[in-house]
Amino acid sequence: MFSQKDLQQIRSKGISIDDINQQIKHFQQGFPPADITLPATPGKGIMLLNEGDQQHYKDVYLDNAPDFRIIRLVPSSGAASRMFKSLFDAQDNLKGKSIQQQEEWIANKKDVKGFFRKLERYPFFEDLHIKEGDEPAVILDQLLGRDGLNYANKPKGLLKFHKYSETDRRAAFEEHLREAVKYCESRDGMVRMHLTVSPENLDGFQTEAARISPKIEQEKGVNIDLSFSFQKPETDTIAVDQENVPFRNPDGTLLFRPGGHGALIRNLDALDADLVFVSNIDNVAPDRLKNLRVEQKQVLGGVLLEIRSKIFYYLQQLSGDVKPEKTRLDSMVSYLHERLGIAIPEMLESWDMSDLIKWLVKSMNRPIRVCGMVRNEGEPGGGPFYVRSESGEVSLQIVESSQIDLENPEKVKIVQGSTHFNPVDLVCSLRDYQGEKFNLSHFVDHNTGFISEKSVGGKSLKALELPGLWNGSMAGWLTLFVDVPMETFTPVKTVFDLARKEHRA
Repeated sequence: MFSQKDLQQIRSKGISIDDINQQIKHFQQGFPPADITLPATPGKGIMLLNEGDQQHYKDVYLDNAPDFRIIRLVPSSGAASRMFKSLFDAQDNLKGKSIQQQEEWIANKKDVKGFFRKLERYPFFEDLHIKEGDEPAVILDQLLGRDGLNYANKPKGLLKFHKYSETDRRAAFEEHLREAVKYCESRDGMVRMHLTVSPENLDGFQTEAARISPKIEQEKGVNIDLSFSFQKPETDTIAVDQENVPFRNPDGTLLFRPGGHGALIRNLDALDADLVFVSNIDNVAPDRLKNLRVEQKQVLGGVLLEIRSKIFYYLQQLSGDVKPEKTRLDSMVSYLHERLGIAIPEMLESWDMSDLIKWLVKSMNRPIRVCGMVRNEGEPGGGPFYVRSESGEVSLQIVESSQIDLENPEKVKIVQGSTHFNPVDLVCSLRDYQGEKFNLSHFVDHNTGFISEKSVGGKSLKALELPGLWNGSMAGWLTLFVDVPMETFTPVKTVFDLARKEHRA
């Protein structure tokens, strides 16, 4: 199937031929749907915290977190093109029309009509340099085109999201950094933030960082350590045609595609951190809403630190010279089941002490993540479920709708019973009880990838995405879900979202 030239191309990307063959096998056989057994709901998989609980966990975080090395991770490589889909359509339809024809077309498009009516409210308005009499088509060219702001081709992180005044208009990147300063500071006054970016956008992020970091450091009295990384080429996946034959470029070389955000588990693994907060670049809020978001981050961090402390205490007991008594082991089993949703093996009662200790160590000695979950109000995307693995183990997982067999009435009923949605609001613990970094690749479920239909040069192809960063890539982690207020979820999926009240500074 592969020539010597192909093998050389594969090796140059740092990918093994075994990995390529496994990817082709996935194309041929597909991925099994997630075997969801129950939705995670309040009191059954999702922690509901009252006001006293919230204050307790916030205090735990504030008292202890500064002693840890904390990093804020924001995946930021995605282009903003999907944000402007409706405006692209408008641009195509308005081209070549008279002003009157343009206005008539816009009048029948609610979102586009609202966009032009509210244009002055948008945080990028002052950058457009609109002249009196500029027609809508010209304004869209200025916003989207390469000779204008080129917003359609820039990463979301560098787009202006909020306007505080004509001179204070902030990109998503700056808002994330200002938020991180409020809860990621260590006792030495250092705030660390890491962004994964595309190579072609690195200069733009570094230029923006050089502009905003000194100003924030001076305002807040902190030192900022900003770092960047790229999605690694060895995480690219091969593309195939409809017959599952490797797809080739016009020059005969193999076509590889980025492996999706699941590839970022390598970037996360490379971070030198005790705790890592993860969220999407487009879920950001102006200053007036930051306090709630920061408090909820502190609460999630406090939950993690308390869980982490308990797990580490148990593991230290299990690794000591004097083994705990059976009643102590039973309490550990109960804790794992009741607190972390880990199913108890049916044969556990027949195990001797040695086998039980081995199971407890294996079950607990893992990376830990605490994930905020918001009430489901019809948002598309992943949610929290109990999932049975191929080996029969049941655990809490974040599952995308595309992973579920929605033609199975039993699974549809489980989905309908779901109460919460994944806003991508995680805090992660990456070290074991002895202070050593986990190898995160050991905890990936490789049977949870995605296959999607794409096209290149008018030819259709199939693309493979690796197990999602917070889906299959963290399948082997200890997981806890916590209910967080809907107000902490303010994503910008389309340009029109920037005009919503939650994004008005």
